[in-house]
Amino acid sequence: MKIDAKESKNKVKELLLLSDEDVPLLLTGNFKGLYKQNKDGCVRVTICYASILLLLCMFLIIFSFASVFFKLILSLLIFGILGGVCFVSGEENVKQATKYPAFSYFTLLVFGLMTLFLAESISSSGSLLATFCLLLIVGGVGSLMFFLRGKAVERGYTKTQVAIVSMFLISFLLSFQSAFVQFGGEVEVKNIRRQAEYQRLRDAERMKEMSASSKPCTNSAECSKVNTNKSKYFEQYEDIAQNFCEQALSQVIQERFEWTVSPKEYKFNSHEIDVLKDLIILRGDSAQLIGQNGIRVGIKYVCKYDVEKKTAEANYSK
Repeated sequence: MKIDAKESKNKVKELLLLSDEDVPLLLTGNFKGLYKQNKDGCVRVTICYASILLLLCMFLIIFSFASVFFKLILSLLIFGILGGVCFVSGEENVKQATKYPAFSYFTLLVFGLMTLFLAESISSSGSLLATFCLLLIVGGVGSLMFFLRGKAVERGYTKTQVAIVSMFLISFLLSFQSAFVQFGGEVEVKNIRRQAEYQRLRDAERMKEMSASSKPCTNSAECSKVNTNKSKYFEQYEDIAQNFCEQALSQVIQERFEWTVSPKEYKFNSHEIDVLKDLIILRGDSAQLIGQNGIRVGIKYVCKYDVEKKTAEANYSK
């Protein structure tokens, strides 16, 4: 069932309470003349445009917070409805409607804003592959429409209409790319968490082995150390152990990272003491790695400070 263009124009005229003299001013985009001739009608037209922009903002906000699956469904729904309306209206009616500046320029604005939003969302992921695909889509569609513009003009299409079709296709493809970029980011986060859990289990197993290998004192010197007051022992060497371990950890971490505590606070918040080996073992989790895509991942770290040698060895796990 084709939509009759004349009937649609009359319905719009009745809905906006416009006269026959107001319609040409609206279609040609002469809003100044429309305002002078029919102020109330001009206000109603402005509200109509503002309502469409508001719906666009609502769609983009929902799209930005949606899950991957819902983004795909939302994209198919919105662009499917737009395509269906154009199909039902018929090529000639759509061609005729988009020749009027009031519709063509506004439609171009809507798809332009949608394209800018999606492009910014994709580029903010920080992935070089995502940026390359973004440029490939924009460049590919733009080049295709540039080469087809001659045939389009022969069929009665204007350059503005060719631009509208280009922005429509770019927006549709970018909406799908945005969903796939989000899917890739979620997979990366899951892998990082899985690796962190695996490393935590390995550290726990290593600590069990260290605890099992500890021996009681075998001579008077060792027994003297065993009977040392560990609290006083730690208080005596705490500051120097914290400083040495912080420097050792900073040298071990080759990636970008940041502390999650202030510079004056200790970076290690738990400790163990092996008085027989003159070792102070410090642990902490007050640091985050910063990936290329800007994702921050917390880490756990361990440092062994040798009181006699005044050396520190540190390592960390994600």
